[in-house]
Amino acid sequence: MPYRKDENWYISYQRKDGQNNDYYIFPKDKQAFWKLAEENGGILLRFISKFSSPLPQTQHFITISKTPHTSDVSTFIRTSTIGNTNISKLFKDTIVLAVPKGEEEALGYRLFAFNYENETIRVEKEIKRQRELYQSFQEPVGPEPKPQCSGVVAHAIYPRDIRKKANAIRKANFVCEISNSHKLFKSRSTNQNYVEGHHLIPLKQWDNFPFSLDVEANIVVLCPHCHKMLHHGKKEEIRPLLDLLFQKREKELAGKGIKLTIEQLSSYYGFSY
Repeated sequence: MPYRKDENWYISYQRKDGQNNDYYIFPKDKQAFWKLAEENGGILLRFISKFSSPLPQTQHFITISKTPHTSDVSTFIRTSTIGNTNISKLFKDTIVLAVPKGEEEALGYRLFAFNYENETIRVEKEIKRQRELYQSFQEPVGPEPKPQCSGVVAHAIYPRDIRKKANAIRKANFVCEISNSHKLFKSRSTNQNYVEGHHLIPLKQWDNFPFSLDVEANIVVLCPHCHKMLHHGKKEEIRPLLDLLFQKREKELAGKGIKLTIEQLSSYYGFSY
């Protein structure tokens, strides 16, 4: 597939356009972008932002024709329209993902990679924002309805609110919930202990619960070692961590309408209790 082999397919950060839009465009080189559009019969763009959810999924996409344009990529995107409405008015804090036309499945992989690599950066920015404004995000009380998931082909994209993860980390006082004695280092961004938020019930279990899993009760704060262990460790190492975290969060989860047993939770991590 061209998008995997071409060296030009790297993330490119475009500064805010004056209307609070952040653009992430592939590839990094503008001339290469139009060249790839021409060679592949066009490029498909997908817009991801907090304002995109009310729109039908099919309207999150635009296709750039194979004919090269004289404008730079960011200007072209800003002046493009969806349903006769300027994109800058539809989308705020926007991530733009792109692949050659006909390679729509690649958008799922790109979005997963982008979220995995950039979520920590976005969470730390939100922590700094909350601290500078002396204002924490207030999560609604009680169960929360599930936002609509979107996806590309077979790759589901589960909505998540960065503010909730930032809040969970601040409430945990920047220490690991497994043990506050775990050795940590200071983040160069926040100047606080570096810890990570982890959805205890994986978001891919979205369909097995009547309410949203993206809630603070389901976000545990872990040091990098414990976090990676939950994802990649052996069951005998994972089990005591799950036991502890389940005991800590069972009542809070129930308060958000999320009820499960330790046996169910263990099965989500690939082993029987």
